[in-house]
Amino acid sequence: MKLPQYIHALAEPLRTEDVVALLRLLDTRNRTARGLAETVAPIDKERRLANPGHTLPEPWDGIAVRHCAVVKAWYNDDYAAAYNHQHQLLILYLRWQQEQPAWSLPLLYLLLRDLRSLAEQADSLTFANTGRTPALEECTRTVSKAFTLAATDRTFEGRESRRQGVYYLASLAIKCYFKVGKPNLCKNIVRAVTSDAKMPPVSSAPLGDQVTWHYYLGMLAFLAGEDKKALDELEWALLHCPTDARRNLELILTYLVPLHLLRGSLPLSTLMARHPRLREAYQPFVDAIRTGNIQAYDDALEWAQPRLVGLGTYLAIERAREGCVRSLFKRAWMANDKNSRMPVAIFSTALKLQGVQADTDEVECMLANMIYRGYMKGYISHEKQMVVLGKTNPFPSLATLAR
Repeated sequence: MKLPQYIHALAEPLRTEDVVALLRLLDTRNRTARGLAETVAPIDKERRLANPGHTLPEPWDGIAVRHCAVVKAWYNDDYAAAYNHQHQLLILYLRWQQEQPAWSLPLLYLLLRDLRSLAEQADSLTFANTGRTPALEECTRTVSKAFTLAATDRTFEGRESRRQGVYYLASLAIKCYFKVGKPNLCKNIVRAVTSDAKMPPVSSAPLGDQVTWHYYLGMLAFLAGEDKKALDELEWALLHCPTDARRNLELILTYLVPLHLLRGSLPLSTLMARHPRLREAYQPFVDAIRTGNIQAYDDALEWAQPRLVGLGTYLAIERAREGCVRSLFKRAWMANDKNSRMPVAIFSTALKLQGVQADTDEVECMLANMIYRGYMKGYISHEKQMVVLGKTNPFPSLATLAR
């Protein structure tokens, strides 16, 4: 497709607000883009932009030329130039969009998708040499600006309002903040969405946007140590996530599995088998909890520490070790004929056999914590150094505790 043909192709769908056609024409990854890559010359910054066609309203003439320049640079593997052109294109688009209703949002999503992809490609060599991501950092600011323009729309109301895009754009901004190592800024995005009564309810957003938003709320709550909120948000996301979206399911389960381990609920082996990455990360801890093998748990924790720290789940897995101690104590009780009166020394011995050195006071503290959390039923007689267990089901099933 020659440039004049491309301009002509843009004019009619722009006039009729034909989103499907515009998406096809602005997508850098489709057949139209491949054709443009062979015919359009780069923009000469030393002269004025060419006037590609008076049939397009301003600033769409500039958007068209910039898109062609993006395609040309991208297909020539010049990712830095492609990113710069896409960034300039977004500046033009956001200026135009301020006067447009919600129909323009899908185009914004597409342009931001390509901007982020190009930023990552442009930064690949820079990061290897300097550890910095200047293009992605600038991209993050652009995404944040796009979110702000949508969230503060005062021109249109109801379904016509650009506020309909806040959940998609907020989730994208959060993702970018994590990419550039600024997760502390995510709370500003969440606050802007949740504290404004004029925001549409999340239930009005497309299901995919709802799932992503609940996932990020759950992840942020998890990282903040708000286990109950994290569990609620992530379970909602898991329940409503399409079953064929395996990567998304894996991201949700990355945080949901540790939360369930903290509650004493062990994931099914069939679930772990469907997600090899999760199985590699968490199966050793599941096996250790199931058997009460504290030594194996500690060894796995040391081995997996770098990966778990990278995932942000190390502290949760470390806390879940208590479930492994509970399993060990249950085995000690079973080995002593399920006696309802157990000397504290028996539990101390069980710990020593697992390589855990703890004095009597520490063991009593562990037992008291087990009882407090409902992992054991009974009480401790400090004077007699005795644990008196309930005669009926003193170690409740993990499935019961999970509810």
